[in-house]
Amino acid sequence: MTDWPRAEHLARPDPSQSDDGSAGKLVVVGMGPGSPAHLTRAAREAIRAADAVYAAPLYQRFLRADGLLGGETDHAEEGDQPDSEPVVINSSRRDRRSQAAATFDRVRDGETVVHVSGGDPAVYGKSDLLVTLAETHADDEIPIEILPGVTAALGGAALLGAPLSNDFCTLSLSTARRDREAIDRKLEAVAGAGFVIALYNVNRSLGSALDVIETHRSGSVPVAVLEDVARGERGRSPTGETVTVTTLAALPEEIDVVTTGTLVVVGTEDSRVLRPANGGRPFLVTPRDGSAPLSDGGGEHGG
Repeated sequence: MTDWPRAEHLARPDPSQSDDGSAGKLVVVGMGPGSPAHLTRAAREAIRAADAVYAAPLYQRFLRADGLLGGETDHAEEGDQPDSEPVVINSSRRDRRSQAAATFDRVRDGETVVHVSGGDPAVYGKSDLLVTLAETHADDEIPIEILPGVTAALGGAALLGAPLSNDFCTLSLSTARRDREAIDRKLEAVAGAGFVIALYNVNRSLGSALDVIETHRSGSVPVAVLEDVARGERGRSPTGETVTVTTLAALPEEIDVVTTGTLVVVGTEDSRVLRPANGGRPFLVTPRDGSAPLSDGGGEHGG
């Protein structure tokens, strides 16, 4: 029998109690692909009810503009705030472990602490580290609630129309925790299997990833490159939100710069580009029934 790790801190309904009897909890919320307009109602309510909020400066700006956080200045360190407002702390990649430890201390003291993650917290987000450290580094139970968000692949799919209507996968090109060879093996597998591929963290190795994909797909396969999905002009890119639809063969000439906010969606041989008669943004569609004509939208439906 497999000896699964304990996860009572996720499953038990009764939270820990502070000395004064008040309940503490850690809540990880998904920011969605861009602006607070994509936050779920549950995420909004969690942020409003928080005693402390960990968020990257970019997300703090979004939340303040939407009225979910008060104040004008980012807080690099924990400090005093008015009683009616949460302590706002800059989330840092370099200090995630120490910030997790500080979070657990706050929860034990009865505070509700919210960590804001980009997209969905369980898709290349913050929940894996927080859940793992709660299991291995917390001396007692830490109640955790994960609130889903809209990951970039889904936000990008909405802009493109219907690129993910058939089988698809997401794949990160980051080499922070694995080597290039491991990533290439995954690319070989998914490209050969015919999945639409949503590529994350492409800013350092997009060229080599495309080389692998091109061994399995023709140069005419449609590809979309999306920058700062759903962030308009408020994202990290100086050009703001952009959507480029091209082909696998033409992609190197079409794209000059990719950043940490770039998402690349690689279609299949069945994917096609539909261009509106009014000259608006083209749609990228992968029909649910493979190469069947796009007609009455029949067939199986998942929603």
